[in-house]
Amino acid sequence: MADIGKFVDRRLHPVRVALGLMNHELELSRGESVITLDREVVRSLIETMSLFVEDFEVSNRALRDNQQKKFAQASGSKVG
Repeated sequence: MADIGKFVDRRLHPVRVALGLMNHELELSRGESVITLDREVVRSLIETMSLFVEDFEVSNRALRDNQQKKFAQASGSKVG
């Protein structure tokens, strides 16, 4: 589980930057009902979030598989 914590901690910076950008844009358009973002900015935000989610899923799957292997090995070595 510590590995997941390290993973998340290292990869949160781009997500924080993306959230900061979105908050900044909200502040800039405070009195407006519509927010205008450049297409490339939106694409970058989506890509940043997508990469984080994909990396997390891969890491989480590897951790889960590793735990299942350990459980299977422990169960297989018991007699009774």
